[in-house]
Order: sequence, then structure tokens, then C-alpha cells
Amino acid sequence: MSIHNAAAIVARLGPCRIALDLSAHGRLAQELALLGCELHTAPDERTVVGFVEWPRIGAAGTLVEAVAPYRGVDTLVLQSAGKSRDEVERALFAEGWSRHPGGMNHAEYAAWNGHALPPLSYYCRARAGSGEGLLGLGGVEGDAVIARYAQAANHVRLGDTVLVDGAYAADGARILEALSQAATVRKVADAHSGSEGEEKGAARVDPTLRTVADRSLDLVVAMQPAMPRGWEARLDDYMRVLKSDGRLVLVIRSAQQPGEALPADWPTLNAALSSRFLVESRYELTPLTQDPLGARMIAPVPLDQASNGPWFCVVVSANPLAGADQAAAFRHPAFEGVEMKTATLADFGNAYDNPWLYRSMVQMGERLGNEETLTRLAEYVIANARPGSADQGAALTVYGYRVLETRAGSAVGALIEAIRGYVAAVGADAPPHVGRWAISLSFLAGRLCELVGDRDEALNRYRTAAEANWQAFSPILATKAVGAAFYEARIHIANGHRDEARRALQQGVDTALHAAASSHREHMGDPARPLHFYLTELAEVIDMGSQCANALSKFHLLDSDPGLFWRQVDVRRFGLATWNGDVERENRQLRSALLQKCA
Repeated sequence: MSIHNAAAIVARLGPCRIALDLSAHGRLAQELALLGCELHTAPDERTVVGFVEWPRIGAAGTLVEAVAPYRGVDTLVLQSAGKSRDEVERALFAEGWSRHPGGMNHAEYAAWNGHALPPLSYYCRARAGSGEGLLGLGGVEGDAVIARYAQAANHVRLGDTVLVDGAYAADGARILEALSQAATVRKVADAHSGSEGEEKGAARVDPTLRTVADRSLDLVVAMQPAMPRGWEARLDDYMRVLKSDGRLVLVIRSAQQPGEALPADWPTLNAALSSRFLVESRYELTPLTQDPLGARMIAPVPLDQASNGPWFCVVVSANPLAGADQAAAFRHPAFEGVEMKTATLADFGNAYDNPWLYRSMVQMGERLGNEETLTRLAEYVIANARPGSADQGAALTVYGYRVLETRAGSAVGALIEAIRGYVAAVGADAPPHVGRWAISLSFLAGRLCELVGDRDEALNRYRTAAEANWQAFSPILATKAVGAAFYEARIHIANGHRDEARRALQQGVDTALHAAASSHREHMGDPARPLHFYLTELAEVIDMGSQCANALSKFHLLDSDPGLFWRQVDVRRFGLATWNGDVERENRQLRSALLQKCA
């Protein structure tokens, strides 16, 4: 377990200066050293982290005695072995330790229970004057609230400005700072905040939210917030302060008695949210055993499933269509400071008529999580956006991939005609983002034609994408050109047209090399602060090209064993995101089936 434990510690705390008993944990020390950690036999003024195993076979003494040498370090890692959790936590809290804000992520919640701690648990020095905060709350009660904040951290996007409102807002802000890439986390003062001084990035906000500017926040995390004017008025507050591509993670209790100023049930809450936002997803705290102190998980539940609570956890998004008249105010927080004069591919504010659509509808990993809602948004934009705009091209692409994913062959005919019209209208002087969508749509049209068995038209669409001018946008768009060349070759192979297949594969190799040899400075921005995704996607271009080269080098195998030839090519390199999405959809279906059986 030394390799696993070392990896877990570094994943949590990064390469660090760590003190541990080298005589007892020599293997762990070696693994930590290989991961960049500086090892100390005893804590000193330079030590940041202490590692303690308790109880340890052959070693006497209490937990308090075991951790006493580490009072001066910032963070304590405890390796425990099934001892009573209550006993351990009471001892640590009494010694001035509190739970580490990054000590539990959302995926790990199911490994926690009320009887014993997981093999590794993390603590930090409690802040003076912090009061009875969340991170000083042990047991399953504390786990449940921490897990909800950890789950909310999954919805924080790179560079977001976040507001935490409600129960344990101060420690909730610390959890979000530890588990997300938010640029700024602010908090609404609450009864559990204590009297700690204000810190950079976690400034308090007046509970009325009147001091928060309109459309200034990317995310609000609201955990049973104070609602002096009523819960629906609080939703109106959130709608006002969120940007047009912002999100709200809301945890709220249902009314438990007549007249209580809370939503009566899920339909009541859902109706109020739907009139203000786009409802994405809903979650419930689900026990995994009959044991009241046993493990739990936060599991997604269908939006149309009846439930009386008592707790509702909902994720909703602002409607980006409401920002159509606010295009000039758009700033993508992940690209603040990027040289937009050179980094054309991130200049969404100038490229789209309504740039607020980008994060909500287009950006993988950030856009609407509810596929049906995303599809309806794309359909609306297709019908109402300016013809030939980047907005319409993006919407066609999003909708088209939804058709492909669901194998909705009946929708392909009309969609192909719409794609043809869009691509045909794009001239040589088209804006870069419009040209980008034309190339992506040509590739997608090839996939859709294959879906309905129109292989000749698929070849035409792939050829269009393979020969398109991706250079006008960015070398990373060459993924579509290389992918199109490979898919074209695949059809030729099946048709027995070997020469055409060789030509297409060779073009894939040549395109990848051309993209790799491009002048990257003008596309990725300042090398000291490059676009974070640029080299990753450029590597994907090279990876695809390598599989085209691999296919060429193994081409002779087609004569003896076509199956053996095909097994040499890693086809997952072409459309890896789509492949991952297909796997995730199957996993969601399996999880849903398992939960239904357990219910």
C-alpha cells in the first residue's frame, strides 16, 4: 500500500516537506521521495506536513502522545486502523486540530462511515476564533455537509467567482477553495462563521446580497441559506447576481409543518426554479446500508421522480439567452489576461453574437449537464440565431452530436440539409469561429451519413473536412481534418479500395505533421501564460496522426488478416471525448439500475 498511500498524500497535498518515522515507514518514505517530497525524521521549522500511524503494532502510547510532536506543522496525515472514530476525532479536536478542507472529495464520501475513519484522513490546525465550524464537526453529520460542499466544488469552473451562502459558509468557502479552481470565493456571513479575520478571496458579503452587483457571479452555492424575505425572493436574488452563464447549487429543506416558509415539496420547488433557471440535475443523500452510521453517497435522481425530501439538492443554470443584449459584458473568466489579439480561438466575446452561450452550450465539461435541456437549447439557437453565425454553427454541432449519440436516425436527413446550407454559405473570408464550425460540421456530417448507411455521402463529407482550411482557426482544429482522413480510409478499406485508403491515411499523417510545425506562439498566447488546453489538444492531433502512420506501417496485414491489422490501430484516439461520453452514459445507466435494485 505504500505506493497507493504516497500517491494519495501527494494528490491531496502536492509535493511537500513531510516528517514521518523513517524506521517504521521506510517504503512509504521512498515512494514519497520519488514523488518529489522532502523527508524529515522529525518536524522542524521547515516541515509543513506530519504523518502519524496510530495505533501502530508494537508501539505504546495514546493518540495525543503520538501527534504531540507535530503541533507546529500545518497539516497532519493520520493512518488509522479501525479505531473508534469518535474517540479519534474528539482527541484531535481537543488538541487544536480540525478537518482539512480538502480532506474529502465528492467521490470519496461513500468510503466514510460513523464507526471508523478511512485508512488516511487529513487535518489542519484549527483557526483561532473559528467557533463551532463545519471542519470541527465530526461523524456522519459533518460528513454529510462536507460532502455536499465537495459535490458543489465539482460545479466550479476554472476562474469562477463564487459566492457561498448559508450554513457553515466560512468553512464551505474553504472547502471550495481547496477542491476547485475558483479564482475568488466570497461568503455570506452566517451563524457558524465565528470571528476569524477576513482573508483574501473569502471576503464576507452582506446577507441581503444588496452589495453584490448584478450579473457578477459565476456560481452561487447555497446551503439552506437565510431567507429573510422568503425562499422565492432568495431565488430572485440569485437570478439577479448570476451571470447569464452562471450556476446555482442549492441545498434546501422542505417544509415540515404547515405555514413553514420553505418549499412544500419537490414539484413546488421545481416549478419555482424552472420559471427562473434551466434545471440541470437533482441529487439525494442515499444510505448504502441499513446502518444509521453506515456509508452514504450523494446520488443523482431523475427530475421527474417524486420526493418529499426532507432535503433537496439541485443544480440549475442561468438562461444564457437572457444575455443576448449583454454581449459586450462577456468575459470568459478562465482566459482573463490572455492575449486575445493572438489567441483567436479563445476570443469568444467577439466571435459570437451571444457569447454567453459558449460556456452553457458549447464548452465540454462546463456546459449544461442535462442532455435534454442542452438539446432543447441547441434547437432554439438553431432556429433563432443569425444564419451563418458562430452561434448557429455551434448549436448545429451540439445538436448533431446528440443525434449521433442517441442514434436518432430519423433526424439525420433534415440535419444534414441544415449542415450543408451552413457549410456552403461559409466563404474564404469567414470569421475564424464560423470556419471552425463549418469544418467540425463537415466531419460530423460524415459520421451522421455513416449512421444512416449513406457511405458515398459520408466519403464526400470526410473529404471536405480533411481538405478544409483549419489553419485559419488554429492547429488544434486539425483533429477534425486528421480524424476525417482516417474515417475516410476506414470506409475505403471496407470497400476494398486500398489505394484510396493509403492516400487518405497519408493525408492524415501529413496534416498532423503540418499542424505540429505551425507557429504556435500566435495561437496559444504568451508562452509564460499559455492557453491551458492548447498543448493537450495539439498532442491529440499528433496522437491521431500517429495512428494513421501506424495503420500505414501495418497496411500489409490487410492481405493476410484484416482483423489483425485493425487490432493494431487504437481507434479510441479518434473522438476520445465521444468514446468517454458513451462509456459514461453506460455507467450512469448501470448506476441507476443498481440504485433501483437497492431501493
